[in-house]
Amino acid sequence: MKLRFIGNYILNYNIVIKFKGQVYFMKKVRGYIETKKQGVFELHIKETEEKLGAIFPAQYRDLFKLVNNAEIGEWILYPIKDNRNLVKTWDDIVRQNVELSDEHMPEDLIIIGDDGSGDKLCFKINNGIMDDEIYIWYHEDAEIEEIAPNLKDFIIETIQEDDDL
Repeated sequence: MKLRFIGNYILNYNIVIKFKGQVYFMKKVRGYIETKKQGVFELHIKETEEKLGAIFPAQYRDLFKLVNNAEIGEWILYPIKDNRNLVKTWDDIVRQNVELSDEHMPEDLIIIGDDGSGDKLCFKINNGIMDDEIYIWYHEDAEIEEIAPNLKDFIIETIQEDDDL
């Protein structure tokens, strides 16, 4: 997939993501996300933040209002529990972080997804707020690596990698 840069925008067929400013057009990205589970309400996001003890980045909130439990390449983002769909959202981000967290996982990480092999996609917590940067926690050696400055860039890079294969 080739991306063109025009001004502050990345253009690719139906994808338009604004680089600068406060508005991110996650709706355009949704077409490239495999899972089409209905997004969650702000109330569900706030309840989840309270249980985790930290506030999600704006891009994550925007994405989850559009689609819950997104699959991005080999990564599956854990769902936010949704009372409208408890059967498909019971194994949510809170359960993954509170009940199932690996004892070797640093306490300043919130796991947001995994790749099915044991590696985890994470945000770091800083003073009760999850930072924008996306990290991988490698389960075999408990190492952490920053892989993207934010969720938007992670999605774009993952889509490009998948198209290059």
